[in-house]
Amino acid sequence: MRIALAILGLSLFFFACDPYAESDLAGNWEAIRITEEGDSLAVDLSGIRFEFTNNGRYYFHSTLNYEEAGTYRLDGPYLFSTDTTQEISREKAVEIVLLNTDSLQLRMQELGKERVMLLKKE
Repeated sequence: MRIALAILGLSLFFFACDPYAESDLAGNWEAIRITEEGDSLAVDLSGIRFEFTNNGRYYFHSTLNYEEAGTYRLDGPYLFSTDTTQEISREKAVEIVLLNTDSLQLRMQELGKERVMLLKKE
């Protein structure tokens, strides 16, 4: 009985520690700022956007008509995505720094440099 209660308690603890849910992320997001190593990147932000669904699907559009789409999952403060439009798919991870009703901030590594993207919900 004690072991069952301990397992239940640990399970509740780990599930309660998951800071985000798909419903928190679901919606359309538009980039409003991108920094690399703390400096603003001079790119046209108007075309950089994400769409996340409640059922684990995403769509991403960026500059120069770059697009990807596929599946995503959340694990703690990390967002894992797999672009299923490519023949060889690999999972990528970014850190969710901030997620609330109208703001999403993602931290990632790009060519060995820290890049931070701030998005607003459309």
